[in-house]
Amino acid sequence: MTKFLLFGSVLTVFLAGATTSAWAQGAIVNGGTYKMTHYGVLSGNTTPGADPNLPLCLDVDANLATAGTSIGQWVDNGNDAQRFIFELQTDGSYKLRHKGTEMYVQSVALSKTAGAQIEQNVLLPTGDDSQRWLITDPNGNGRYKFTLKNSANAAGVPQVLEIGFASNSPGARVNLWDDNGFETAQRWGLTLITTATATKAASNAALKTQAYPNPAGPGQRFALRVEATKTGTAEIEVLDVLGKKIHRQSEILKAGSSVVSLRGPQLAAGLYVVRVHQGEFTQQTRLVQQ
Repeated sequence: MTKFLLFGSVLTVFLAGATTSAWAQGAIVNGGTYKMTHYGVLSGNTTPGADPNLPLCLDVDANLATAGTSIGQWVDNGNDAQRFIFELQTDGSYKLRHKGTEMYVQSVALSKTAGAQIEQNVLLPTGDDSQRWLITDPNGNGRYKFTLKNSANAAGVPQVLEIGFASNSPGARVNLWDDNGFETAQRWGLTLITTATATKAASNAALKTQAYPNPAGPGQRFALRVEATKTGTAEIEVLDVLGKKIHRQSEILKAGSSVVSLRGPQLAAGLYVVRVHQGEFTQQTRLVQQ
């Protein structure tokens, strides 16, 4: 996928937006609620009857609070689907929490591969970089870049949050892509909606999951130790690095600790994500098969 071939087709739109002072934003406020606007790109005539001059914002589909909900862009509508709380981490990165929920911005299946789509999901354990975003303003002009921490590919190029080909279509998906300086695809304007009162730490204490052995050696199978606050049916899914579901099973969890053996085919060597859903609660963790 070669992004620069389309640069000329969006240059005019980019320049029109670049002179608008509303794009600019000062230092990031810890715990602040922000609107993220696709920098320099307006909606255009992509929706019949719609205003073609509307900004496009990072948007959680239907403002759902469900783990795994996809994130794309939509016209600026003032809805909480377009509001994110920026939570400063000790390493200087930020986690982005969908306002009114305990869901955080991440890639599908925690992938750090170019092209991986973006979703919201439950808070990962301390130390996991898959929900940590390094926010920089390379030129000091309010054009912010969001780099997924420790996501560099084999050539050392990190992955950043982008709208593919700088699409101006409402509903276009957000994904990761190699940092290539293509600003109208990979830059965001920030608008501070409210200032910080407190940084909420989502714990999802109602459901905790641990995989073992992890990593597992060749031929070994995983088991899960799940801590639940209530007895009930849970759905367990295993996803590969592309977000494809490769295994699913149902289990009855008891209140307290349950040990679940993963059935199904032996996993090939690689990185996986396991998700446990019980009622309104979801938890996820990584699996490494050697």
